[in-house]
Amino acid sequence: MSAPKLVYVTTIRTTPAELWKALTEPEFIRQYWFGCENTSTWKEGDPIESRDPDGELAWHGKILKSIPEQEVVFTFDHSNMEKPEPPSRVTFKIDRLPDAVQLTITHDEFPEVSAVRDRVSNGWPSIIENLKSLVETGMSAGLKSACKTS
Repeated sequence: MSAPKLVYVTTIRTTPAELWKALTEPEFIRQYWFGCENTSTWKEGDPIESRDPDGELAWHGKILKSIPEQEVVFTFDHSNMEKPEPPSRVTFKIDRLPDAVQLTITHDEFPEVSAVRDRVSNGWPSIIENLKSLVETGMSAGLKSACKTS
């Protein structure tokens, strides 16, 4: 039996180029990801890391696939937890619609029993709602959470 994966799908009134910028520019990310800054070159094989507002490493990973304005896949390693787990995987897929884009976020490759999965399943909906609101209106939805899962 495989471990459950998390899949979130939302429609955002924007362009693939604007959504790509929102997903990859640290200053923009900080506005909807609760003050956390995710940084990377966004090139395949390069690292990605997320730091909380105090500069502490929240999680890190490696870019597995990157097609600007279409898809980015990276590992999500939260080994600083009390009970470390192997890295999981996150995919951001952008599909163009007539007047918007569809963003599908898939977080998978968890172990069968996963504290990381349990914790991020609470964080992703808030991140997505904040992202959608910020891109469409210029204002975050104001939802509060933490960028760390521990």
